Amino acid sequence: MTKTKKVLLLILICFISTNTFSNPFIRLDSIGLAKTKKMIENGTASEITLIAYKKLINNANKLLKSNNPTVLDKTILPPSGNKHDYLSISRYWWPNADTIDGLPWVRHDGKTNPDTQTDAVDRRRLGFMGESVWRLSLAYYFTKNEAYSKKAISMIETWFLNPTTLMNPHLEFAQTVPGNPNKRATGILDGRSIVMCVPDAINLLSVSENWEPKHKIKTTKWLSDYLTWLTKSDLGIKGSMQENNHGSWYRYQVASLALYLDDKQLVKQMVEITQNSLDKMLNIEGGQIHELARSRSFFYSCFNLQALTNIAVLGDKVGMNMWQFETENKKSLFLAINYLTPVLNGKKWNYNTLKPIDLSGLIPVIAKIPAKYNSETYKKALENILKITEEKDINNKLLEFWLLHTSN
Repeated sequence: MTKTKKVLLLILICFISTNTFSNPFIRLDSIGLAKTKKMIENGTASEITLIAYKKLINNANKLLKSNNPTVLDKTILPPSGNKHDYLSISRYWWPNADTIDGLPWVRHDGKTNPDTQTDAVDRRRLGFMGESVWRLSLAYYFTKNEAYSKKAISMIETWFLNPTTLMNPHLEFAQTVPGNPNKRATGILDGRSIVMCVPDAINLLSVSENWEPKHKIKTTKWLSDYLTWLTKSDLGIKGSMQENNHGSWYRYQVASLALYLDDKQLVKQMVEITQNSLDKMLNIEGGQIHELARSRSFFYSCFNLQALTNIAVLGDKVGMNMWQFETENKKSLFLAINYLTPVLNGKKWNYNTLKPIDLSGLIPVIAKIPAKYNSETYKKALENILKITEEKDINNKLLEFWLLHTSN
């Protein structure tokens, strides 16, 4: 077979394998994913891609034996008294040393209180559920082993669909603070664990023999109800007004759900609002004003940029080019990216960092840059990050990169 015919065959295989999914993907590139799968199957994938693939399967095999998490497992009741309502405690808040009962708790930015991360509340369970469904669905896609799909679907049923165990579709009591009775819009950030993982996982699972019409109907209803809460509730509206990473991740959640549920106009609205937010978000050099003020400034700069670049990718899907957008004051996405990348070449970071800078935070940012804008500078930057982080360990960011990007 000639090289040209092989290329055409690969394109055909990719088209066939991506033509079976009913909903648009949020994070996944279906063609790239199909290419990776084919290369794993025919033995042409790189060594590091195979390592990442084997790690994915090992993780999925362990998850087959795990218990399905549910919001009913928490031991602290939310203010509503309803265990079906999600509850978490804001991680940077600590007992007040100046009061007898320690209330109200006070904030120490960047310093995680371990008492906020226990199984007494739902945050770790929500994260575990999202990551588990994501990994199991990817393992199912690559292997077509129905054991993975069955487990992933059972987790979705437990968390979203079963009336006796489901989470109600809102975050009214997310990131609460002991001693503070007010609901906090910052808690909407916890919803990332749902939106980053579940819609694309559902898409991958939709071709499984274990996926039934009732699953599609009920998950669509839950995600629609959550989107309605995000956009219509008092707390959701308050969340939409945040100007830091919380606002960016709010808009990402809304845009992602809107795309999945085929509301392209709402996607465009979120992209436009995000573009205009850059004026207040960035200084004239591209530094992120709110994130640079944090005690973990580099981490939060990367974290916010991840949301912004994710939104730019969603913009591509609805015909909006956020990558080249500039405000009247010449502030742009690339200005923000270029503010961080010199650190890769040894430039000193002159802002607070409670922990050593983790360069892998830039992987999901630079990896999102479209090929037509991916200059040699960005390609070299990504190569440098990968080289540095590979020497330590293939962590989750690297695992995902090598499975979803076939640059070999």
